[in-house]
Amino acid sequence: MNREEIYGAMKAFGKDQYTRTEILSELFALQNEMVRIAFPDNNSDIDSLKTWDIERYLNQLNKERGGVATEELCRFKNDSREFSNTIKAEISGRKGEKIAFDSFRYIFSPNIILKNVELSDDKLNTEIDAVVITPKGITVVEVKNTSKNIYISPKGNYYRTGEYNRQDCKIGEKIDLKERLLRNALRDAGIDGVPIRSVVVFTNSKIEVQNRYEGIKTCFVDQLPDMIDGYMSDLNMNEKEMEKIGEVIKQANCPRKYPARFDVIQFKNDFADLMLKLSSAPEYREPVVKYNIWSYVKRLLTTRYSARLGTLAATFAIITKH
Repeated sequence: MNREEIYGAMKAFGKDQYTRTEILSELFALQNEMVRIAFPDNNSDIDSLKTWDIERYLNQLNKERGGVATEELCRFKNDSREFSNTIKAEISGRKGEKIAFDSFRYIFSPNIILKNVELSDDKLNTEIDAVVITPKGITVVEVKNTSKNIYISPKGNYYRTGEYNRQDCKIGEKIDLKERLLRNALRDAGIDGVPIRSVVVFTNSKIEVQNRYEGIKTCFVDQLPDMIDGYMSDLNMNEKEMEKIGEVIKQANCPRKYPARFDVIQFKNDFADLMLKLSSAPEYREPVVKYNIWSYVKRLLTTRYSARLGTLAATFAIITKH
């Protein structure tokens, strides 16, 4: 295959932007296409191979060809790491949402649940993992699926703690935006005064969460149904009122399209360059080094042990003559 054929065989991510629900399938499609290019003769377990299998194989191929594509291989490894991390993040997010969404069936109160709601005011946009409507009000649910301990500062900054504190985002601002756009959508439909509060739910109960921000409630997934049922307010909506709010939010939902989180074009180009260079390079063979034994003996004779070595050389000459 020439370079154009290699690049053309990767048809995934043919568009500039994708909705949130489309990204993971495109990632898997690209991975599968790259596997089939790297292993064209492997038909048995082709679907089980991943980008790290490609990386190991191409690394071995590069060694067999004397390191002819080491520079290209390094670029591909960096690209592959970012690509794999993107897949992991998408899978982790969806897994966390599924765990949280499964817990909704234990909510005792009458409820309407809307999942993956996207709102916009033409300038700002936000994604809400779930909106839960009960007679007492609306709960905005933000799902976090992490293995790190979490600290939310009094200013609403979200940190993953460990050896070093790493600020992940300004979750206070993100939650405020979700609530504001949700209120705006209701207000535009003539609905006002419905209490809205936000809950950040963690799917991993083995971590430690410290929340110092007053604008957000936090809980683990097993506590989420009780958190929603325990929402206290003076409101007591009936079924029709709840359904009306649900319809307003559905109409305001506007799924947006986003570019991929990594440079797909560069990733494809780097992979095509690497495959072309490795496929066109001959297999490397270690050079055969020939030794002149008499020259070696002669050098030894010049040392301070020349007398003894001279005798050894003479003996060796007699032996080899016979």
